[in-house]
Amino acid sequence: MKTLTGKGYYIWIVSRCEKGDPERIAALARESQLTHVIIKIADGAFPYNINLNNGFDYVRPVIKKLQSQGISVWGWHYVYGDHPQQEAEIAVKRSLELGVDGYVVNAEKEYKLPNRAIAASRFMNILRSNLGSLPIALSSYRYPSYHRSLPWTNFLDRCDYNMPQVYWMGSHGQAGAQLKRCINEFKNIHPFRPIIPTGPTFKEWGWVPREEDVIEFMQVAQELNIPAVNFWSWDNARRDLPSFWDLVRDYNYELTPQVASLPKRYIQALNNRNPLEVVDFYRENAVHIRSQNAIQGKTAIKAWVTTLLDEFPDGDFSLISETQNKNIHSFQWQATDKSGMVFTGRETLGTHEDQISYQYSFFSPIETAI
Repeated sequence: MKTLTGKGYYIWIVSRCEKGDPERIAALARESQLTHVIIKIADGAFPYNINLNNGFDYVRPVIKKLQSQGISVWGWHYVYGDHPQQEAEIAVKRSLELGVDGYVVNAEKEYKLPNRAIAASRFMNILRSNLGSLPIALSSYRYPSYHRSLPWTNFLDRCDYNMPQVYWMGSHGQAGAQLKRCINEFKNIHPFRPIIPTGPTFKEWGWVPREEDVIEFMQVAQELNIPAVNFWSWDNARRDLPSFWDLVRDYNYELTPQVASLPKRYIQALNNRNPLEVVDFYRENAVHIRSQNAIQGKTAIKAWVTTLLDEFPDGDFSLISETQNKNIHSFQWQATDKSGMVFTGRETLGTHEDQISYQYSFFSPIETAI
């Protein structure tokens, strides 16, 4: 299965995108350095982007033209759950007939109704049985903790990707933080699938994202080594927010093939909030020294990491500075504890073969830090 990389746009109504002209759509996608486009191909149990008067399929020629330009095309489908078998059948029919490179199931409020888990499993089982190795993704809300009744596991169990809608509606300056929170929340949902987030280039009820927020969204995604991002939607951006289209077009979304420093990887592991991931940085007999005491071995260090994460349950750990002298790494971080107090920490790591042999830790409230 080929991994999605780069920038992509959702298309809702083909006829509203460059007047439905396949040549113009493909030319603009190529000019904008898009690697993939996700077009609506079905709604419920019915095909979508079909002219109801003459039966003309707007999607087919667009897909062929985009693919001829080396641009991957996925089909997306809004589902309701009342008739999962019929919805699955139209998904399979459209995906195979159109020759899409992947399929996205868009499940939202209708799948939060009672007893929808069975419908989700039935839908996904039919899908996977008939689409074979064609990649499948889920598009839904950004925070599963806000939508616990949606049968996440039943969908993700048969998916290859998760494409959450990271829309910071009604707020500004939180794009990166919301993306990080989204990923961290999905790490608690089984199974975890690779995240390809969707950001907003639309306006709604008077709210408009800021350009710096959209840039931050892409920057943080790159920092997290997310291979691709999507945006909603081609229709809205070109009609209502052309400057945002230009912003996405001009942004170079390529992951630099480099290994992050040990402090960066260590802080990221803390932010992933998985003690086992943090403990993997240590040698079996590693020593951890604090002002109160010293501990040795992975079991003791795991207990300390668990306590640390409990002490700072809400705020991300932020790397403030870092230096390296041969095999010794020194860095400072900041985080907010459960009482709302900001702390600063100083760490010194001695390593052998990129694993921690010893660690000196000190942290205190930022007001009294030296």
